[in-house]
Amino acid sequence: MTGSIATGKSVVLDYFHKNLGFEIISADSVGHDVLRLGETVEKIRREFGETVITDGQIDRKALAKIVFSDEMELKKLNSLTHPLILKHIFEIIDNLPQSTPVIVEAAILIEAGWQRYFDTIMVTTCRPEIQLSRLMTRDGIDKNEAKKRISCQFSLENRLPYATYIIDTSYGIEVTKITLEKIAYELLNKR
Repeated sequence: MTGSIATGKSVVLDYFHKNLGFEIISADSVGHDVLRLGETVEKIRREFGETVITDGQIDRKALAKIVFSDEMELKKLNSLTHPLILKHIFEIIDNLPQSTPVIVEAAILIEAGWQRYFDTIMVTTCRPEIQLSRLMTRDGIDKNEAKKRISCQFSLENRLPYATYIIDTSYGIEVTKITLEKIAYELLNKR
């Protein structure tokens, strides 16, 4: 599952997990775990130097300062971490009972080229004005900052060609859950 910021991914995933029995794996959470691994710390140290290491751990703020001010540095970081994150996601999946339905949530799924590893791609979306309002409310930011954050992400148009299912959350969970139950039924019955 993928989708832009504030399009309802968390609510959708929560429903899939609590009501439909899917195991959810967050690429972001796995990424945080990967950054704590000794192998990752050493790779980051070699590429970015000692200034991003504090007490033997990656100083995420120091690293963020470097990678978010230089696109090439961000690409370098992604080329180091994305393969490790994907590897750990598949290790988690391999350790689940084979009958467990799993959804991997990755905001960067398409950007990272991971769509080729999954048989179904779900994309969350909502009307732009709802996305803007949700983001402003959730993060306590003004309209300009919200627009800036949205514009930094992959657009819906870039995600849609890869979508097996499009989940429009514009009308709230009561309407959306009808779509989610239909998707779950289809996914569980094609296994």
